[in-house]
Amino acid sequence: MTPGQAVRIFKLLLVALLLFPLTSGAETNPPAGYARAAFDMWLTSHNSGEKGDFEEFNRTYYKEDDYKWFVDFRESTGQLQLLEVKSDTPTRVDALVLSEWGNAMLASIIFKDEDGFAMDEMRFEGVPTPDAFKPAPMERAALVQEATRRLDELEAADKLSGSFLMSCKGQPDFEWSGGLADREASIPVSAATRFRMASLGKMFAAVAILQLADAKRLSLDDPLSRHLPEYPNKAAAEAITLRQLLNHTSGTGNIFNDDFPKISESLKTHRDYWGAFAANDLEFEPGSKEGYSNYGYILLGSVIEAVSGESYYDYVEQHVFGPAGMTATGAEPETAAVPDRANAYTETEGNWVRETARLPWRGTAAGGGYTTPRDLVNFATALQEGKLLSEESLAAATGPQNIKGWYGYGFMVSGQGRDKQYGHEGGAPGMNGILNVRPNQGCTIAGLSNFDPDSMANVVNFVTRRLP
Repeated sequence: MTPGQAVRIFKLLLVALLLFPLTSGAETNPPAGYARAAFDMWLTSHNSGEKGDFEEFNRTYYKEDDYKWFVDFRESTGQLQLLEVKSDTPTRVDALVLSEWGNAMLASIIFKDEDGFAMDEMRFEGVPTPDAFKPAPMERAALVQEATRRLDELEAADKLSGSFLMSCKGQPDFEWSGGLADREASIPVSAATRFRMASLGKMFAAVAILQLADAKRLSLDDPLSRHLPEYPNKAAAEAITLRQLLNHTSGTGNIFNDDFPKISESLKTHRDYWGAFAANDLEFEPGSKEGYSNYGYILLGSVIEAVSGESYYDYVEQHVFGPAGMTATGAEPETAAVPDRANAYTETEGNWVRETARLPWRGTAAGGGYTTPRDLVNFATALQEGKLLSEESLAAATGPQNIKGWYGYGFMVSGQGRDKQYGHEGGAPGMNGILNVRPNQGCTIAGLSNFDPDSMANVVNFVTRRLP
């Protein structure tokens, strides 16, 4: 994967691996074409979107009754176009596919022939879109018209609630708001509505770390133990560097799983997370692989507090939000009354219901908190005007820094030349956020939603890829 293709959840958050349960089969040696037949059947069911086709694929290969993931993935990507089969063996197929929204992916179906032949894994990894399949630029007026049509259509179908902003050459080109911030009270979304931003908060944490590096108060190659000598897992703290935490090569793993709601109320500070997760083994030797890690950014939040002598929240308010003019951004607890903060809604059995159980008690350096598209555009502007980072640090943060080149320091990155892009996406039940910065085209596009991923991100990416 060349610099720049991020992978999102559902739609693939960061090299998403969708691991399926192993099932035991009768055959020990698959016949020729077995994996390809499975791939073809899956692609057909995906593109049809029909319940019966999903069920038939499940019965034949997956051997599970629950096919909700397939439905969610179809909703996220739309139809998929097969571009090229990269490899085809009896046990594995790797194929390049293109989503309806213009995302290229390497789709893999892998079978395991140990103790009986069974499907082992399905994998979807973002890759650069081949030049021949990149969408053509659109005239600005036509692009705005098409963006409006798509946003209005999604809102009318009750598939989108949120705000969108495109700003070019320092001027807002197009702004849209739709849906309800509070469905129970019928309060509409406005440009002032604050939305939970999920992983977009990692950008602010990374900027804070790089500011401290610019000030010579830390080095990115410092081990974690230098700044957190009291961290309980001594071996991990000695092995991990701040750079590896920033670029997701630390091996510290994810923490927002099905068990998180059971403990979220007890996690009120960054250090509270230590007690729940510090004892976990590293998933791999730091620097040897990459794996998206929310816990890694929790640790960076702790480093910011230790080095600055301030709480994480006070530091980013004074050194990031303030200088950038981000007056609507913050991370007050979910229990606090925050003016204009939208409710989060997740889809359950075809209905939008309030999401509260899976929200963290408070946003952290890993994400959460709330913002507006206008504040995100202000953040991007402040970065480019040198108000937050040195020129050298900004270039490092927004260039490829991990093994596969899709992540810098706190920023998802892609493209070169005219197509150079940085920003972040985030998604969780009841929230979807995205910021795309195209510095060489002079445009920034931001979108936020209080619905599940990925309707808003799809529209933002659609527009970004067609900028004139």
